[in-house]
Amino acid sequence: MKPFLIIPLFIYIYSIIGCEKKGADQPEPIPLQVEEVTSTNDTLQPVITIPTGISLQPTRPVANYPFDWENAHQMPVPAGKAPVPVPWSEQAIRNYDPGLRFDYKKSDGWELVYNNFTDVIEFDNRVFILYNKFRGLLRYYLYNTRPGNPAVDSYQSLINEIWLSQPMSTPLLNYAGQFIVDLDANARSASLIEPWPIREGGWYITQFELAYDQQITTYTSRDCGIAFTLAFARVDELSINNTPARNKNIYLEKPGLRFTSSAALGPAIGENMQAHVKSIQGFNELSGLLPAATINNLRQAINDSTAGNILSATLSPGLNLADCKLNLTVLFRQHQNLVGWIPAINFPAPGTDSRLGVGLSPLFNEPAGIFYLAKKPVIKHTTINGDLREQYALDVSSIEYIINPFTRAYADIRRFRQEIVAVESTNTRNLTEAKMYKGKILKASAPIHALGVRVSFEVVPKNGSAPVRIIKTFKANIVEG
Repeated sequence: MKPFLIIPLFIYIYSIIGCEKKGADQPEPIPLQVEEVTSTNDTLQPVITIPTGISLQPTRPVANYPFDWENAHQMPVPAGKAPVPVPWSEQAIRNYDPGLRFDYKKSDGWELVYNNFTDVIEFDNRVFILYNKFRGLLRYYLYNTRPGNPAVDSYQSLINEIWLSQPMSTPLLNYAGQFIVDLDANARSASLIEPWPIREGGWYITQFELAYDQQITTYTSRDCGIAFTLAFARVDELSINNTPARNKNIYLEKPGLRFTSSAALGPAIGENMQAHVKSIQGFNELSGLLPAATINNLRQAINDSTAGNILSATLSPGLNLADCKLNLTVLFRQHQNLVGWIPAINFPAPGTDSRLGVGLSPLFNEPAGIFYLAKKPVIKHTTINGDLREQYALDVSSIEYIINPFTRAYADIRRFRQEIVAVESTNTRNLTEAKMYKGKILKASAPIHALGVRVSFEVVPKNGSAPVRIIKTFKANIVEG
């Protein structure tokens, strides 16, 4: 080797050894440590308020079309018209989650709210809508009279949207349109895309959970109305957790996005979305998309609301039903064109005075929704000396439940539970598989990200029907000090 090459070579070798030594000397990242305190000696309790002086508002009987859906075998139609089987019959074309098929009984809480099946008039868009007074669910049964054709055979997905048809600010759609509920921002719509094709004579079901608005009986139908839109879409790409999911019975929602809007047509939609499970059978569709251990934890949460990572759900284990939202990593793209079905049908919101409205009026006009919170819960954050220096404590007394007073006539509400839910950081891949920390107090070795406060309680029908467990998570005010 030539002498003038020796010095540069020596410097190069020394720098490599030095870098390796420096890297070896760097300490390994310290794993996050979190202590979850699930019970304390704190005697504070949440406030439970049941409004008084709330009266039932009138409807317009001329626009009501009652029928005994529970015992009917066919829907009411004018004389001479083709018969229409009820949506749960063997003769029906059932384009909906099979777990919902026999869930329509009065004893399980269902009431007929709207219906335009009648033996007098044949409406173009035929629908009847039930409301469950134990679960706060508004369920649409929709019958398609429009034929398909080869030009739209590739449109194999149904878009269901519910929205407020008036500008009134109300929390009514906050459970339907939000994942973690923000009491400072009312949702105006909720949009689901579901894996059902265009089929003439097909029955479709969709449902949305409504929040209780204690002001609803002070509104008229001109102040607060709801509407829904339906369309068929062609999904060109769908993967969940980087796994193709086009053959799965998956219902998707992205809060704030309407799948019928131009923003949802054409471009890929990524990041986190919510996959809806409508019944316990729906968990089977997650096989291959989520680890088996995660699916087992979700199933366990049906009977134990402290298990798994469920943040929003209405659970009826005695009826084998579970309506919940799961936060997952999704890549979704639909075709730029839609096939319209129902452009918009408007209804007065249940609980309003609908005498001055147009169209159908509620047959069952009690205010919808089981509960809401009066204000944001408070989490107190302090920093102390020691290994677990970041401490987050729930101010239980800051939680005030507002219970729908009509619910108390036919159900007892009990076993209230509230806890902080948190993850390590705001960059969590998805909340369904994340390591989630839960408790009245969380003590951490480094700052953590509090998602909010998860509340749950049990609705026990007085008629002996199966109890219902309701779970909701609300954004909280983080108070330093």
